[in-house]
Amino acid sequence: MESETKLEDLRSALSCVYEKLGAESLTEPDSVELVGRAEVIQDQIDAIQYVIGDEELALTPNQPAPPPSSDRLF
Repeated sequence: MESETKLEDLRSALSCVYEKLGAESLTEPDSVELVGRAEVIQDQIDAIQYVIGDEELALTPNQPAPPPSSDRLF
């Protein structure tokens, strides 16, 4: 599925951003820019996961309700 491939690519990019954020020689402006990029990438990941979740719900057949149980607690 195309969205799953894009999701994997975004996760890889986010991982790279976090690796760069861990660098000791990182300047403050670079750090701010990387944090901004990480937020944008995470937003894209969340959006794709939301769409995939909606698609999975739409494709899942309605399950019949289980039969009523004859076991009573009271």
